Amino acid sequence: MAFTYTKRADGRLMKRVSVNGKLKTLYSDNPKDLERQYIEYKHLDNKGVELENETITVSTWADEWLKTYKKNVTKGTYKMYSDIVRLHIKPNIGNIKLKKLKQSDIVNLINNLEEKNLTKTITDTLILIKSMLNKAVENDYIYKNVALGITAKKRTKPEKIPLTTEAIDKIKELAKTNDNAFMILFLIYTGLRRGEVIPLQFKDLDIDNKLINVNKAVYIATNQPEIKDTKNHESRKVPIFDIIYDKLAKMKKEHNNNEYVFPSKHNKIMSQTAIRRKLDNVLHLLNKDIEKDENKIAFTLHQLRHTFACMLYKAGIDAKQAQLWTGHKDIRVLLDIYTHLDSQDNQQSIDKVNQFLA
Repeated sequence: MAFTYTKRADGRLMKRVSVNGKLKTLYSDNPKDLERQYIEYKHLDNKGVELENETITVSTWADEWLKTYKKNVTKGTYKMYSDIVRLHIKPNIGNIKLKKLKQSDIVNLINNLEEKNLTKTITDTLILIKSMLNKAVENDYIYKNVALGITAKKRTKPEKIPLTTEAIDKIKELAKTNDNAFMILFLIYTGLRRGEVIPLQFKDLDIDNKLINVNKAVYIATNQPEIKDTKNHESRKVPIFDIIYDKLAKMKKEHNNNEYVFPSKHNKIMSQTAIRRKLDNVLHLLNKDIEKDENKIAFTLHQLRHTFACMLYKAGIDAKQAQLWTGHKDIRVLLDIYTHLDSQDNQQSIDKVNQFLA
């Protein structure tokens, strides 16, 4: 049977539908859109959904979704979700009625994020919206998830560059007299995450067996850290290599009542600001005599972890063993690094042969 409707004098199309005995009048300028509305309301009628649900906004449902379905996630994950809702969902589509939300509304939001070059945020936002709308469907607030057909553009991840041998040699030299530089050296040769080195205590150093017991991390929301499990909720043992062993053994022997291996200047656990200042101090000392910006040494704390993974590859350590030391939950992360380095080595070998034959 063909879909019928009434055309009003003002040109709008109108159709009446009954939901749980309550009459609802639908309006649209487009027959297909009017039919879509009609089908959705008939679906609500079959489900026995109250009409009051149609007044729920995206903003209201986002708050409810966070409260109901994300209360048991880690603090860091919850903060990521709530930040996306606060900074991107609410300002762009928050005032739209949940039932009125269209795919084009979400696409416009994504386009807005693309204009700001927030590529990582786009992926996270889409994942959040799809999950949020799936739960809205399950609660019969909406008929279908309009975000399911939207995909984010595949982004090219910036290549992670390990520290050069020259940079590491300079850090080694500086570490002889500077504790902050030794912390950087420690991160290079252990691969610990920032959140794992901050709460590291001397009791976690098994000097006799040359092992570091990585059994905790920190969550940082407002500069001050809170102790939590490691990222993958699993403890691991990382070897203390000879290159940093003597210094660590001496530090543990002479640490007196200091609890943390790398404390703040007040011998307390480092804040986010404190570890940032330590890094800035090292970079300043490494570059103070270098005039040209292009020759200056620059790196992030996470880059030190990548440098460690590259060292393991160069040393011939297989990816599975490297995974145990680095604590990567997904071995594909390490396999990507190893595959990339394999490709580089292969090209370098080809170049050497070409130079020899030239």
